[in-house]
Order: sequence, then C-alpha cells, then structure tokens
Amino acid sequence: MLEGLEGEVTEVSETGFVLRSGPLSLFLHASRSLLETLEPGMRAVFPVHLQLQIEGNKVVPVAVAFADELERELFDQFLGVSGVGAKAAVKALARPAAEIASAIARGDEAFLSTLPGIGRARAKQIVASLQDKLTRKLGPLRDGLPAARIPAAAAARTILVQLGLSAREAADLVAEASSSLDSSADAGVIVAESMRRRNRT
Repeated sequence: MLEGLEGEVTEVSETGFVLRSGPLSLFLHASRSLLETLEPGMRAVFPVHLQLQIEGNKVVPVAVAFADELERELFDQFLGVSGVGAKAAVKALARPAAEIASAIARGDEAFLSTLPGIGRARAKQIVASLQDKLTRKLGPLRDGLPAARIPAAAAARTILVQLGLSAREAADLVAEASSSLDSSADAGVIVAESMRRRNRT
C-alpha cells in the first residue's frame, strides 16, 4: 500500500499538483489548504492515499496528497460517509483539517455546510456519522484543536514561515531535518535542526 511520496513539486493547479519523484511524475489531488502552501521547485514529503475509482466504463486511479496525517485521517473519515467519494472528500477539505475536525467534534453543522459540496443535509449526516468516532480517534480537544494529532513536521513548517522563511525553503529544510531525526521528534526539535542546517550553508 502506498503511504507517502517524497519529491519535487513541478506544477500547481486549482485541484492538485504534479510531483516528480525519481523517474516518475505524478498528478496528486490535494486540498485547497495544501495547494496554497506549494510552489514549483519545492521538495517535500507527503502522506498519500491511492484508490481505484470507477468512472463510466473505466477504472481510474485517484491519488491524493495531504498536508499532514490529520488531514489524511479526516479524509479517510469522510470516505466512510455515504455518498462521499475521494474527489468529493478532498474538495471538501477547503479549510485547515484541524478546523474541520473541531467543527465536527462540536457538531457545528453551519460551519461544515460552508465547505464545497457539503450542504445542510450532508453536514448533518457528517456530524451524525463522525462526531463520536472522530472525537475518540483524535482525542480531547484543546483550544478547539485536536492538538495531540497535529503532526510535528507541519507545525515546524508553520513556525519556520512565521520566522520569515519562504514556504519553499521551510518545506525543504523540514524534509531534510526530518529524514535525519527520530520519528518521535517534536516540532521544536525539527525547527532547531532545520535552522542548524540553514545556518551551516
């Protein structure tokens, strides 16, 4: 099973981006939140979901990239809601995953109904199907966010951008730093290693 891909972003469109990974160039569907952080030329590691989807009389592979593991978790939960396919699920991720997860956990149907393709009826269905399940999976909320599940790499990229680095440089540094650190490293450790590498060049 394909779990993730590392490579260079070569093109960004309204619905996804092209990632060059070794000899392969792949089109990956992505959320609006992720696409807003991407620039051609940047390198990064992305969690990925791949499935075969029937369109007419054809079987079409659909690959989706995520900003972090929380976004992938939310996407997987959306797929469990009746009538929501892969393309519809990724389109609905128009806000940061933590905001959407928090809205589901507190039963905020008004917020959910503003997401693309999610009207009032679907918002009610999502809350009924996912509220208890998502709260159990993501753990208790703190300040409206499932803080324990926000990945360290995503948090580290955000911190570096806040420190004045471009999105591309932040992503490149985090990818390099993460590859040399233990998987349990928190955002602070990743930021420190990223800045060490940046100052060394």
